[in-house]
Amino acid sequence: MTGVKNTRERKGPGLELRTAAYFQNLGYLVRRGVKLAIAAGSADVTDIDLLAVRFTVPLSEERLIVDCKDRKKPKPYERVLWTRGLASFARADRAVVVVPRVPWQAREFGTQGNVEILEAREMYAGTADADAIESAYGEADPALDQLTLLRRQRVLQQDGNLAKELAKEDLKLRQMLIVGHPLTNLNRIIRTLSSVGKQIDQGTEEMRWLKRRTCYNAGVIAGVMLVRFACETKWTPEGEWSDYARKKLTYGDVPPQKARQLAKLALDTDFFEGLPSPEYTDEIVGAIGSLIAQPTLAATVPQALDFRLFGQELVSEDTSDSSTGVTLGDSVKLSKQVLSALSYAAEVSVNLWEVDTNDPGSTATVSENRTARGRNWPHRMI
Repeated sequence: MTGVKNTRERKGPGLELRTAAYFQNLGYLVRRGVKLAIAAGSADVTDIDLLAVRFTVPLSEERLIVDCKDRKKPKPYERVLWTRGLASFARADRAVVVVPRVPWQAREFGTQGNVEILEAREMYAGTADADAIESAYGEADPALDQLTLLRRQRVLQQDGNLAKELAKEDLKLRQMLIVGHPLTNLNRIIRTLSSVGKQIDQGTEEMRWLKRRTCYNAGVIAGVMLVRFACETKWTPEGEWSDYARKKLTYGDVPPQKARQLAKLALDTDFFEGLPSPEYTDEIVGAIGSLIAQPTLAATVPQALDFRLFGQELVSEDTSDSSTGVTLGDSVKLSKQVLSALSYAAEVSVNLWEVDTNDPGSTATVSENRTARGRNWPHRMI
């Protein structure tokens, strides 16, 4: 990657994008601008510059947050204290601060507080890191970042209500990565897919594109929720975890007795045997069972979904994932089962996950992509 010394690229989102590419290359699923809140969709308290999630075998989750500051005087001691506190609220296992330069005293201070400090040049240096930036996709892709901003602005001009609604959905999806029970969040994701996915072909080119992007993000976050639930129940007998899953999908965070009382008030019907579970329960339970049965592959399903939906093309069957040593093609197969279950649950066509090359609204044009990135980088599509 050329232009490492270009200070403009280190300003604001530039540093966040490079940091996202760095951690994406280490096998993390990355999301930028995650709002910390009490519950998904509620007013935010503050924002996390970068949230990275990675699952390991046997299924367990590693979560880290990154605070990026590119000021000439970033006040590293202050950032260490801020990030340490933020990590506690986000329940993150690791806290990282990225700044242009840092004295050794500040690095030592960070070590005492269990906060890692990286200098920006430590990520920029080396061929491997340059390759990581070149091959970045999704939240780490500068072209997609610029294109998304451009199309959001156009949709805001065309239909302000739609733009605000999609922005609200995107906010909730990102917040689900740090708050809420996995299956309660999954029910909310399914409602989002149903409402947005059924209108995917309506509106202008930019509207269709932005709605598809929202659905794709929902698919990836749903994958995280399913693997997260698998992590929590991997040692539980199947009969017990499947019964628990059915209850969570049916009642969410509301106690069963309270849910039956509310249902009686709303529907004027007594549910002596309990509320019926959603029609898609068996599909979701089946997907969870497959994840638990194949932990090595399940660990990379979120990344496989992210690459499939936000990358240029599906990972080939012979492509290996360096972080786990498994064949990502197999993870892609498992991720397809997740997408199939989501399609059934949301009552949308499985074609939702396939880019229609005949629809100019479903994919970025080569010219837009090159203009946004300012370089002749490979064409990305979502």
